[in-house]
Amino acid sequence: MMKYLPTDVSSFSTMMTGNYLYIDKTRHIYNLFSAGKRLYFLSRPRRFGKSLLISTLKELFLGNRALFKGLWIDSSDYEWAQYPVIHIDFAEIKGNSIDDLEANLLWRLQSIAQDYSISIESAPTLYTKLSLLVSQLARTNKVVILVDEYDKPILDAITDLEKAENIKKVIASFYEVIKSLDVHIRALFITGVTKFAKTSIFSGMNNLRDISLNEHSAQLLGYTQEEIVNCFSDYIQAIALKKNSSVGDILEKMRLWYNGYRFSESEITVYNPFSVLYYLEQQKFANYWFKSGTPTFLIHLIKQQYIKLEEVPTEKVSLRHVESFELNNIPLIPLLFQAGYLTIADYDTNTDRMTLDYPNYEIKDSFVEYIVASLSYTSALDVNSAAHQLIKTLDTYDIDRFCVVLTSLFANIPYSLRINKESYYHSLFHFLMNLLMLETRSEQLTNKGRIDTVIIRDDYIYVFELKVNKKPEEALEQIINTKYYEAYIIYNKPIILVGLSFIINKQGFSVTYVLKKM
Repeated sequence: MMKYLPTDVSSFSTMMTGNYLYIDKTRHIYNLFSAGKRLYFLSRPRRFGKSLLISTLKELFLGNRALFKGLWIDSSDYEWAQYPVIHIDFAEIKGNSIDDLEANLLWRLQSIAQDYSISIESAPTLYTKLSLLVSQLARTNKVVILVDEYDKPILDAITDLEKAENIKKVIASFYEVIKSLDVHIRALFITGVTKFAKTSIFSGMNNLRDISLNEHSAQLLGYTQEEIVNCFSDYIQAIALKKNSSVGDILEKMRLWYNGYRFSESEITVYNPFSVLYYLEQQKFANYWFKSGTPTFLIHLIKQQYIKLEEVPTEKVSLRHVESFELNNIPLIPLLFQAGYLTIADYDTNTDRMTLDYPNYEIKDSFVEYIVASLSYTSALDVNSAAHQLIKTLDTYDIDRFCVVLTSLFANIPYSLRINKESYYHSLFHFLMNLLMLETRSEQLTNKGRIDTVIIRDDYIYVFELKVNKKPEEALEQIINTKYYEAYIIYNKPIILVGLSFIINKQGFSVTYVLKKM
C-alpha cells in the first residue's frame, strides 16, 4: 500500500505517525545547526513547505527521536538534547489592529507558559512577558524560538500603509526583546514570504543569517528531480499506466509544469511541492498552486506597475535589488520574485547578477491570464474564452473577428481608469498574446526600429503596430516605411501587416484596423 500524499498536512508528527509520505530533508537541517550555528531567516513562497519545516524543527529540538526513525538524522551523530521550544505561527495570530495583534501574541505566550507550567502573569506587558518566559524556560536548557510566516500580519494590512507600518513596529519590537535574550537562545529560525527591509524588522540582530539565497538551503524546501524520481515512483507509475503513457513522458511533463524554482547561484532547481502533491492526487495537470490564492495587494501593485512586467525575462538584476524593500516603496519585480511568481533563470557569478523569469508553465500560464484579467477588469473565465477565440481568428485570417474579440475584452476597462497611452494598451495586448502560448515576439528590435508584436502561425506571419486614438493607416504606414517585415521573408509564409488603433472616448471603446498582405 502506497503512503498517503500529505496534501493537507503540515505537522511533522502527523506525517510520521499517520503513514504519510515524507521527503527526508533532515540532512540539510542537520547541516544548518551543526558547529554551533543558531540564528536563521528563510524566505520562501507561500505553500512551499515552510510550516512543515518549522514543525520538523520543533520535534527535533524537543528531542522526539522516535518520530525520526528511519530518517537520515537518526543514524547521524546528532546529540538529541531536549530544549524548551517557543513556537509562534503568525498565520494564526490575527492582527486586525495593533491591539488585536498584541493581544493574540500575548495569549500565545501565556499558552506556551502554561504548557511548561510557568507563570508569566507578573510581567506587565507583552514584551516583558516574552522576556520572562524565555528566562524561566532557560533554567532547564537553552531555548529554541521558531517563528513561522513572520510577515503575514504585515501582508494582510499592506493596502493600509499606516496600519502596516504600525504592525511592523510591533513585530520589530518583539525581535528587539529576542535580541536581548541571546545568551538564553540555542536556536532561532524565522520564515516568511517577503523581506520587508530585514534590517528594520530584525534590527541589531547582526548574527541572524539570511539563507534565502544560500546554496546550502537551495533544496531545503521543494522537491529535487532526484526526490521526485525516487520518492514518488509508485504514484508516477500508476499515472503512466492509467494514461497509457510512459514514466519518462509523465516526468517530462511534470518538469515543464512544476519544476524550475531556483534559490541560489547554484543551478539546483526544485519543484513546487504543493502542485506536485495535488497533481499526483488528482492525476491531472492544472494550476494548483496559483489557484490556491493570490494576495489581493498583488492586484493593486500589478495595476500600478504593469509596465514592469514587459521586462520579464528581466535584464540582469543585482542580488541587492531583490533582497529587501520598504513598505512605502514596493517594487513589483522583486516582490514577484520573493512571492514565487518569478525565479532565477540565470546567474552570472562574475558580476553577481541574475536574470529572472517565470519558473514553469503553471506560473506563466496562470500569471499572464491573471494580469490580463486584472488590467482589463475581466474575469479569468472570460479572458480564457477570448484567448481561444483569438487563436481561431488568427489561424483563419479573420481579422474582423479578431478586433471584435479585442473590443469585447478591453471595453470592460472603466472609462475613468483608462489610460490614453500606447504603453498601457500595448502591455495589455502583449500579455494577451503571450497568454495564447503562440510564437509571439514583442518589441522586436530591427535595424529600422522596434516592431510592436510579431505572431508566427503555421500558415501566416502577423506583424502588428499599435496606436491609440490615431488612424490605423498611420500604424500600417510605419510598418511599411520601416520595412519591419523584411526580417521574416525567409520564413516563406504570407506576411500580414496589421495597423491596429484603439479608439477611446466617453462613448466607449473600439478597435479599428487596416492590413496589407505581403
